[in-house]
Amino acid sequence: MNEAPGTAAAPTRWRALFAAVLRESRASRGRLFFFTLCLALGVAAVVGVSSLVSTIRVGMAGESRHLLAADLRVSARRPLPDSVANYFRPIPHRRADLVEMGAMALAPERAAHSVGSRLVELKVVDAAYPLYGKLKLDPPQLSAGDLGDDRVFIGPDLAASLELAVGDRLELGGASFEVAALVVDEPDQLDFAMTLGPRVFMGPAGLERTKLSGARSRVRYVSLYAVDSAVVPVRLKALERGLEAVLGDASYVRVRAHTEAQPNVSRSLGRVEDYLGLVALLSLLLGGVGLSQIVRAWLAGRTQGVAVMRCLGFRAREIAALYLGHVALLAVAGCLLGGVLGSLLPWVVRGYAPSLFVGADVDLWQPAAFARGVGLGLFVATLFSLPPLTAVWRVPPATVLRAEAAPIPVPPLVRFGAPALLLAGVLVAARVQSGAWFSALAFSGGLLVLTALLYAGARLASVAAERLPRGRFGPYLEHGFAALARPGAGTTGAIVALGIGVMVVVSMWLIESRLSHALRTALPPDAPSVFLADIQPDQWEGVRTTLEARGARSLDTVPVVMARLRELDGRDVRELAAERQDDGRATWVLTREQRLTWLDELDPSNELIAGELWSDPTRAEVSLEDRFADDLGVGLGAVLELDVQGVPFEFTVTSLRKVDWQSFGINFFLVVEPGVLEDAPHLRIAAARLDTAEQEFSLQGDLVASFPNVTVIRVRPILERVADVLERLAFGIRALGSFTIVTGLVILAGAVVTTALRRSREAALLKTLGVTRGGVTRLFAVEYALIGLLAGSLGAVGALALAWAFLVHLAELDVDLPLSSLPFAALATAALATLSGLAASVRALRARPLDTLRA
Repeated sequence: MNEAPGTAAAPTRWRALFAAVLRESRASRGRLFFFTLCLALGVAAVVGVSSLVSTIRVGMAGESRHLLAADLRVSARRPLPDSVANYFRPIPHRRADLVEMGAMALAPERAAHSVGSRLVELKVVDAAYPLYGKLKLDPPQLSAGDLGDDRVFIGPDLAASLELAVGDRLELGGASFEVAALVVDEPDQLDFAMTLGPRVFMGPAGLERTKLSGARSRVRYVSLYAVDSAVVPVRLKALERGLEAVLGDASYVRVRAHTEAQPNVSRSLGRVEDYLGLVALLSLLLGGVGLSQIVRAWLAGRTQGVAVMRCLGFRAREIAALYLGHVALLAVAGCLLGGVLGSLLPWVVRGYAPSLFVGADVDLWQPAAFARGVGLGLFVATLFSLPPLTAVWRVPPATVLRAEAAPIPVPPLVRFGAPALLLAGVLVAARVQSGAWFSALAFSGGLLVLTALLYAGARLASVAAERLPRGRFGPYLEHGFAALARPGAGTTGAIVALGIGVMVVVSMWLIESRLSHALRTALPPDAPSVFLADIQPDQWEGVRTTLEARGARSLDTVPVVMARLRELDGRDVRELAAERQDDGRATWVLTREQRLTWLDELDPSNELIAGELWSDPTRAEVSLEDRFADDLGVGLGAVLELDVQGVPFEFTVTSLRKVDWQSFGINFFLVVEPGVLEDAPHLRIAAARLDTAEQEFSLQGDLVASFPNVTVIRVRPILERVADVLERLAFGIRALGSFTIVTGLVILAGAVVTTALRRSREAALLKTLGVTRGGVTRLFAVEYALIGLLAGSLGAVGALALAWAFLVHLAELDVDLPLSSLPFAALATAALATLSGLAASVRALRARPLDTLRA
């Protein structure tokens, strides 16, 4: 057996090696069963997180689809080009076409004291609308397909204003229509801040009967597309980019995906998507660290068996390969068990929080997540067992006779090759989990840096413990310090592994808590629930009194002056629009009816980013929103001439503002300085918050009676819909974060347990030297506590760095991370390591020394 085997002898050699490992395994079935359970737990973490991530992603897609009533919305201020329909022709899809415009509605059968006409926002929809969600009507049995050529659906605000009821007649564009239903809720009504007025739904055949069908002013043409429900955001983004590429120079067409349906929701969806990707990667790392410690502890107990096989002539690489195969076989059983356990997580979450999955077509069984998790579990189990397996090369054959035999140096190729393969494998696994090479490279690079820092910290601590003066700290602490510095004990590796686990758990806690708070506060608590438009200046005091009588709070009102651009820096706007006719947005910005207001100072949702506000008393000044200025192609110092009711006014741009459009407040592209337009004809708009919908309906009735020209726009349904989505996302984040944290703690405890299982011989030697069982217990407790304290401290520092990088650079949140988490994490890890280590050492502490030393 000492000679190199020939071709015929090789199978016999491998059979003998396999038989030796099998015999050794039979002798430690209990420990192998424990290792398999630990493997299953690690894989359950990967599969469970993957399944829940997939479920939450599907739920997120379903919710955001309902907000847009489609997967993709394509809109323009002119009829859409044929290239849009041609692009979708080879793709399975559903389509709905819409036309949106302003119109005057007349109520010929109105009561004598009511206003008989009202500017409305007309929405022409076909029978397919909406593609997702539901158009809620009263009576509820009707749908968009019932509009025909003689029916309309109107909002309750218009019904109250014109005193209309179902069955009454309404004139639009010279044609008369029956009011067939009241609109209770529409899925895609999200842009409400400056709407034209109450909403009226009409069918395409009805539009043909009116004089509005040839209108071109203030008309928006929209096509809604629903693609395969299995399309994930990455695929949807590819469709969006492909359509934009097909459109080419047709920049007047706007393409919007359902993930961009509402700014607050879109921003939150992006943050949640980043968080889910991070959790998927960290769960992979967490499982790998646990598996690495399990394999390391298992091989540490196999030293005698390895030495015997080396005495029989087996090479180190053969033994390592066989143990690797053994690990893989154990991993198969553990991964399948863990895959089943992890797949149950979405059902458990639904049992505790069924509202998380309401409104979305969510299949809780995620076969792709199961297959990916089991496959990654096998891959990770094999991958993270490579560094521990290098210990096989260090076992000399003389260990059979003398346990203290000097270890054999590991060949450089093996010593450096195993970590290199591990890093490359982590990169591949991260690519599979994240779906993007950039994320995988960033994750792997960050992991390498943090692991190197953890290793350096552990080594420094070990050297410092070795150099501490003896006789000053008492026997228990000195034994603990000696254990930290003891060569060959694997303390550095244990500290690094525990430190990585602590880093994952603490960073998840920090990110989950901050991200959940951001989701819950994405909607301002005082966001207005009603907007009031068309208020005459002399009516405001009466309107405010009515609002206050109904319990309104957070009142805000500004004057509004309507104007049109005439010249930019001396050039006629019509000339500029002709030059930019291929750029639809630029043309719209130049030719749209501009809304202006004047303010003494900016509110918190406006941030001055260039220039100064009202700094030149010799000129009339205007402040522009930064993106609006880019669309106009102007900057500081530009001169705008505006036509206000036929009177020219010249303004100089002296400042630029960044506007937070997610604030739900009243904001403008153009704000002029006070003292210039006060005498111009103007109206006022107002925003207010009322506590209940009943208050809003009562307010609507009061205003119709006293100020019939005032339009009340209720946005509570929109706020409630957005708040509901954000709350579900926040709960999903909490559920996923909590599961990851609990799983991490269990895996950390398992890693400590596997390390502690090797302490039987040490406990026997201490008892032989006269140390009592209680004394041994205290010695072990101090040692575990010091290891946990050091690992917790290093891991918490890494967690702060990881959480800060994610929250600031990916989630773009202003955060103040609590430094108090450092001592808390260190003490919690020390307690966990102590309890887990002592629990695993109970058998060693109870065993008789003679029995252990003879074994």
